[in-house]
Parts: sequence; structure tokens; C-alpha cells
Amino acid sequence: MSILGVSLDEWTNSIWRSIGCVLAGAIIIFVLTYILIGRIFKDEVRLTIRRTPVSISVGDIFETSGWKVIGCDNHFDLRVDDVIISKKSLHGQLVLNHASIDELTAVIKSEAEKLEIPCDEQGLYTFPLGTIVPYESSVDGEKYLLLAMTELNNRHEAHTNMAQYEQMLMRMWREVDRVYAMNDIVLPLLGTGIPRFDDGPKEKSSLLRCMLCTLNSSGVSLKAKVKIVLYGDTKNYKLFEYKDMFNETNRR
Repeated sequence: MSILGVSLDEWTNSIWRSIGCVLAGAIIIFVLTYILIGRIFKDEVRLTIRRTPVSISVGDIFETSGWKVIGCDNHFDLRVDDVIISKKSLHGQLVLNHASIDELTAVIKSEAEKLEIPCDEQGLYTFPLGTIVPYESSVDGEKYLLLAMTELNNRHEAHTNMAQYEQMLMRMWREVDRVYAMNDIVLPLLGTGIPRFDDGPKEKSSLLRCMLCTLNSSGVSLKAKVKIVLYGDTKNYKLFEYKDMFNETNRR
């Protein structure tokens, strides 16, 4: 009001009323600014982590351009039957709609042989968590990076805990650095689907923060964009809070 040259004396005749008007104005300005920032960064925010451009946005990973990371169990099982693999999971959707079973079987076997991983009596291989197996689909022409994200127990339940999740992410970023060939990398919010956290359920915002922090602490710097694609409503995320998370690191 001082900038506008408006005097409170024209409206009030009491110091307390003047103070009340000032406080009310400050609260209104704060609320409007908070709403405006939230609107601007509601559906997408961009930041830089160790010189790697990162975007966080709402969308469908299968419709986003780039090499797509798909979280799988550490056997890369292909039995989509709502018992071992859910049809609604990204793993299940990949197998059913975007890939050839024969091609997947071949690339998984080839990668296992490179890593000298033996085949068990069920014909499955057990890959270290965080391992990535690249796969180029002849079905839709897209490149997928299959990620060994969780272990299955004897009831085919995917389990992990926060320490194991962080270690998996650290290895994943190094694997991405190994295979990405300067292509943009697209990831879902890993850990929000079937996996069960043995140390208690995790908020989506905590998982997102963990993904960003492990990219920062991994030391990986990519010459391409990392796109984290969130599915559904973003009301549980305050995306603008992530924008300046790593300013200190970026100045180094």
C-alpha cells in the first residue's frame, strides 16, 4: 500500500485497525503467491541434478518419448497371470501389449549368460537388484530398460525395504549411465505399485525424493534428460518444493 501511495488514514482512525489491515493484506498476498506457485508447478517441474536435466511431470510412461525404465522382479518373470505378475502393473502391460515373449526370453537369457548367472530348475535367472536389461521391442519400436527392482518370496509377493530400495536405486543409476547411449531416460515413480515395504508403507513423496537423492549421491551425470513420469492425480505432490532441492550441489 505504501508503494501504491495509499494511506491507511483514509480508511481507519485507529492504530489497531491499521495493523489489522496490514496483517490481512500480508496474509492475502502470501496465500495468493502460494496458490500461484502451486499452479505454475502443478503438472511439471524442471530441475538440474549434477548437470543432469530432470523433469517431473504427469503422464503415461508408454506415451512419453525416451528409453523407458520398467520395474520388474529380479527374475524378469514373464508369467502375467495376476498371481506372479499383475496385468495392471507396468511390467504386465509391457509383456502383454508392448513386447514379444520370444524376444524378451532371448535378451534375458543373453544378459544372464554375460553376467554368468545360472538358470534354476524353473528356468529362471536371479539377477542382482538394480540390474538393467536393455530391450528393443519389435512390437512398438520402443527401447525399454528392464529393471530388477524387487525380490519375490515363495508366495510370489514382491518385497523390499527402504535400505534395499536405496541400494537398488544407486545401482540402477550406474546401470543407466552404462547403457543410455545419450538418449533421454523415462522412469515411473518406482515403488508405488506391487512392492511391499517390510519396514512400513512409504509416501509417494518420500519415494520421489529418494529417487532424486540417489541420483544426486550416485555421482552419475547424464548428457540427456531424465523424465520422471507420475501417473494420476498430483495432489499428493508439491512439485515446486523439488525445484531448488539441489542448488547447492549444482553450484559446485
